[in-house]
Amino acid sequence: MLQLYRHRPLLVLSIIFANIALSAWCIYLDPVINFDGVTYTSVAQLFLQGKLTAAFDYYSWPFYSLFIAFTAKLFFVDVETAAFILNTLFAISLTLAFVCIVAELSDNNQRIILLATVMILMFPSISKYRSFIIRDFGYLSCYLWSLYFLFKFCVQPNKKYLIAWLVFAGLSSLFRFEGIIFVLIAPYFLFLFGSNAIPHRKKVLAMLSVVLAVSSVTIVFWYINDKYTDSIAANQDIGSLTDFFIANIQNGLGDRQLTFFSLLDLISSNTKQVAYELIRRMAIFYFIFAAYAYFKRLTLKEELTRKIWLIFLFTNLVMLIGFSLSNNFIVSRYAMATALTLLILAPFALDQLITFFTNSSIAGKLSAGLVMLLLTLVSLEGLDVKSKKSYIKEGGIWIKNNLPEGASIYSNNKLAIYYSDRGAEANLDNLYSLDILQLFIRTNEIRTFDFVAMVSNTKIFKEDTTRQTLGFHFGKPLKIIQGEGDDSLFIFSTTYQEW
Repeated sequence: MLQLYRHRPLLVLSIIFANIALSAWCIYLDPVINFDGVTYTSVAQLFLQGKLTAAFDYYSWPFYSLFIAFTAKLFFVDVETAAFILNTLFAISLTLAFVCIVAELSDNNQRIILLATVMILMFPSISKYRSFIIRDFGYLSCYLWSLYFLFKFCVQPNKKYLIAWLVFAGLSSLFRFEGIIFVLIAPYFLFLFGSNAIPHRKKVLAMLSVVLAVSSVTIVFWYINDKYTDSIAANQDIGSLTDFFIANIQNGLGDRQLTFFSLLDLISSNTKQVAYELIRRMAIFYFIFAAYAYFKRLTLKEELTRKIWLIFLFTNLVMLIGFSLSNNFIVSRYAMATALTLLILAPFALDQLITFFTNSSIAGKLSAGLVMLLLTLVSLEGLDVKSKKSYIKEGGIWIKNNLPEGASIYSNNKLAIYYSDRGAEANLDNLYSLDILQLFIRTNEIRTFDFVAMVSNTKIFKEDTTRQTLGFHFGKPLKIIQGEGDDSLFIFSTTYQEW
């Protein structure tokens, strides 16, 4: 990055201010915190309150929340604002890392660097999550920096690049556990390079490889055991992690027996789902550009850099498929690391398209111009992130301002609790769902709460009948906050009416 700033300081400053402006725009359009953000900010609040044990009990991988707490202290702001500041800083870092990688692969071609800058700034899947409080920006930033220094070490096997590569790979694991996998495969790269520039390289690489492998495997087993212990304990038929994963795979198979061919079919099905989510995150045009650049050899011309890129790509894909097999679902944004790995190639294809546009006939200019127009429209569409949950925030603030501070509140939506400002422990409570609300109504346990804030859609039968049941028992709502379409937040009092 220092080299990029030294040669192109205006570009670096533009990247910084553009990220701030884009993040501010997205947060303005979508000022409602996401569900994961409630967890991260609440754990950060526990850290600030000195409740370290409680913070680790609620979330076993709380490093992102620690960064939020530190940022809140550093800038003297609340944890939500601190999270937005932190994610904007990570978005800046991510953008710079991406541009540095493209600069390295293009031999500092000025036009390709500018195209890469515009492309990553306007990449729809980045824009979509700018207003989210999620760990992914920290993970993706460190992931790209580790890849950048790996490419640098490939070209110039210097110890500082080796250390930077491993440090950023390790830092990425503080945000998402997947980062440990890239530390785990680091020994392969170390032996692959076998650099003469490192004194006593065989001993250094051998010792470092052993340390990385042992520590990574230890952390992997600790994390998996910690994550799934409660799930195992809750199921009497499952006695070990192996049983747990087999049960999840069997669940994915449905009525079919677990055989080699049925497992192969399940893996094929999950691979298709991963491919769909990846292309979805890539916004098809970017995927086509990346594929074209790869097969036309527009970049990655050195065999070693090509091998590194392929290993990173396929490692990400294997992790995604493995995750989908073991959990029976795949979150779309988990494909972001794979998408960005592919996106690195896209500026090279766009550069060739511009060259074609410049040198071609009128028909060719029209075709290339149409492609660039569609790419621009897709990118701009990604900036339309207007929230549809503002009514829940409005309802939570109404509760905060109008209901007693000590009153107990139940909601089927944790955002209403978050904005009602009932404290970090209340935000982290695991009771917020429609099924639990229905159970509490059937068992009369709902009367242990003073108020109920129910998010309901009148077109969804289950939600609307539950709302009507609350109305039957507790009468007219104290307050109704209307959302878009058929969504509303109903606030009932349980303390003045009898069953």
